[in-house]
Amino acid sequence: MKDYAENGRPAPLKIGIVVPILSDWDSLEKLKSSIVEVEALRNTNITLIVVDDGSPQKVIPSANWLASPVRSIHIVRLKANLSHQRAIALGLVYVNSAMDIDAVIVMDGDGEDRPADIVKLLDIHRTQRNHVIVAQRRRRTEGLRFKAGYAIFKFVFGLMTGKALQFGNFSLIPKDRIPNIVFNPNIWNSYSATVLRSRVPIKFVETDRGRRYFGRSRMNFPDLVVHGLSAISVYGDIVISRIIIGLVLLATIFVLSVGGVIGLKFFADYYNIPGFFIPGYATNIILSLANLMASAIFIGFVGILSLLASRSNPPAMPHLLLRELSYPVEIIEPADA
Repeated sequence: MKDYAENGRPAPLKIGIVVPILSDWDSLEKLKSSIVEVEALRNTNITLIVVDDGSPQKVIPSANWLASPVRSIHIVRLKANLSHQRAIALGLVYVNSAMDIDAVIVMDGDGEDRPADIVKLLDIHRTQRNHVIVAQRRRRTEGLRFKAGYAIFKFVFGLMTGKALQFGNFSLIPKDRIPNIVFNPNIWNSYSATVLRSRVPIKFVETDRGRRYFGRSRMNFPDLVVHGLSAISVYGDIVISRIIIGLVLLATIFVLSVGGVIGLKFFADYYNIPGFFIPGYATNIILSLANLMASAIFIGFVGILSLLASRSNPPAMPHLLLRELSYPVEIIEPADA
């Protein structure tokens, strides 16, 4: 990467911005305009990589969309709707295989990731060239139900994986770190969890979540559940290990508790201790708990077998799927390019 141009001034950073889109073309145009309005980005060379996630309505941006610092637009059209996370994965694969840039930024195109915050990511990147820079939210604008669901997801994720997932898609990946992400098969399920597990150095920057340009978010509560489970699946081996440890502890506590109750009963009967008794329904409770414990152990055993079986199957590798899942890339550049 050249730090200086021939005139001795700092060379403009070449930045790619991956934006997944599903029919929300008005928001994409607004996003482009908002990027153009950020004065601090004028000394950058930006390429928008628009990943069309199987939109029924096909819109082709024209060269009129181009304005400094947005120098070109690359449209990766997927042949079917594959989901937001997989659109991001394939967009990053395209960047890694076909573009010469200094860094790539992943962001949503609906306005909730604010273009003005790109400056914060770039400022840290200039001093931490080897780090992935991720946006950490200070304030959210969703409804109470969504916030509660998201809080539950973060708690469950931490409990099951031992990690704290404090960021979403809005992030910057330096050029040399892109292969760490795109060649990890877990990116097919969750981008943010894959970044967290890729063992790349991460720097956090605090941002506020912006408001949508148009309409309301398409993500509902069931979508949040699927998104959460997909993120947890990235740590599938750790989750299974924790479940096994938990089951062993529960089984140990159960056996000791039942053994203690039986021991106390025989001790009381042997020494004829007055006033000591065990209720008759205790046997039913013990049998019910034993049944639950056996079911939990069986489920854990099935989970272990599923994990071992999945290891024998080849994982989805997005870098091998881009050509099969997308049409030829459409590139929009100035007329004199």
